[in-house]
Amino acid sequence: MLEFEGNVMVFGLPLIGKTVLARNIFLNKLKEGYGGIYITTNDTGEDVLEWFKDFNVDFKVIDCISKTIYPDAEDTDQIKRVASPIDLTGISVWTSRFIDSYFRTGKRDVIVLLDSLSTLLMYTNPQTVYRFLHVVTRRIKATKSKALYIVQKDMHDNRTITTLKQMFDGIIEVKEENDKKFLRFISPTYKTDWIEFTINKKTVVI
Repeated sequence: MLEFEGNVMVFGLPLIGKTVLARNIFLNKLKEGYGGIYITTNDTGEDVLEWFKDFNVDFKVIDCISKTIYPDAEDTDQIKRVASPIDLTGISVWTSRFIDSYFRTGKRDVIVLLDSLSTLLMYTNPQTVYRFLHVVTRRIKATKSKALYIVQKDMHDNRTITTLKQMFDGIIEVKEENDKKFLRFISPTYKTDWIEFTINKKTVVI
């Protein structure tokens, strides 16, 4: 599975495997002993845990959607809920708290998955999201953590995508050609060739 440092965008068209790919990278890091923080803006926290339940891994969830559907939804030890995807302050606060809690237990390797950044941009103006990202990406770098941010291609204008790319340490691009899926990694210092991958249920095979 791909190795990377810092903050990385996972970028591609809808329905070609971006989320499953990002979840597999996240899962592999959990299996290596990383602390995990999954920020969900599309699925409930319970749905996210259900997806991972067969893999016997433990991580934290910041749920940005449940309270928009079920206002009385309560937090659990594993799931902390913010009011909605526009509550960027709440997302940032819980991300920092979870990183701090891992550090206090001696776990210094942490991975964050934001699923998805595109949803935040739907609810909030880009400048506000950029300020949020500035805070979060700096915290990731300062703690030498890793983070993935899913962005949907063709959902945002070129100016937004160009600005976002400048905020990340690298990009995992995903594409589909002739019914085959490919990915490549691009950073300021190097890039890979396009690599074919397949998805078998929940598992990515490269």
